[in-house]
Amino acid sequence: MPQLTAVDDNSYTQEVLEHDTPVLVKFWAPWCGPCKMLDPVVESIAEEQGAALKVVTLNVDEAPDLAARNGVRGLPTIALFKGGEKVEALTGVQPKENFDSLIARHA
Repeated sequence: MPQLTAVDDNSYTQEVLEHDTPVLVKFWAPWCGPCKMLDPVVESIAEEQGAALKVVTLNVDEAPDLAARNGVRGLPTIALFKGGEKVEALTGVQPKENFDSLIARHA
């Protein structure tokens, strides 16, 4: 399984906003059961997309300002960033196909 990069206030700009490829961000919290349910889905996306897509995680308990700035109102939220802009997001546990479709719409 690929090791997902965890981002925080210090690394967010470099790892997400300034990254060359699209970035998929999983907004989560340790106490969030549904967030844990999505882990295998997010890991498989990271494995399949390889160099075309960077996948990172952001703990909203450690970076509440980043969550608020990105309009995260529920967990888990998976957001796709391209060229430093959030282009689309999905909230809640959903089938992997929904996330694959989100990525494909912005490829």
